Amino acid sequence: MSSEEELRAVYPLMRLLRDRITPETFAAEVRAQQAQGYELIAGFDAGAPLVLAGIRRAHTLSRGAHLFVDDLVTAEPSRGRGHGRAMLAHLASLARAEGLPRVYLDARLTAKRFYEQLGFTFLTSVPCWIEADRL
Repeated sequence: MSSEEELRAVYPLMRLLRDRITPETFAAEVRAQQAQGYELIAGFDAGAPLVLAGIRRAHTLSRGAHLFVDDLVTAEPSRGRGHGRAMLAHLASLARAEGLPRVYLDARLTAKRFYEQLGFTFLTSVPCWIEADRL
């Protein structure tokens, strides 16, 4: 998904997950990530986006080859109906087809139960950040 029209259609979903993104910056930020292999995948019903995932293929020393899910969000009225689960199953299928043995993501505490029910293993690392000019 990369056309301006497609990005406009899925922006409201991404906004639910990434509140710092604005309509004015969304397409440019997606394009910058796409240059590094990022891909947006959406599930639709009657032309309306219900679930959205942002993924990238990666290989790191700590994790080896894997599919990383940067973003996963379901439209609020459609939550609890299996759309997130179906999207993750689709992403796992993509990973398998590409020879990637694992799917990784960073989970919010509010979504931990959902991922546990799917069988995700939780690691001990905790993502953190600092403004670069503070160090």
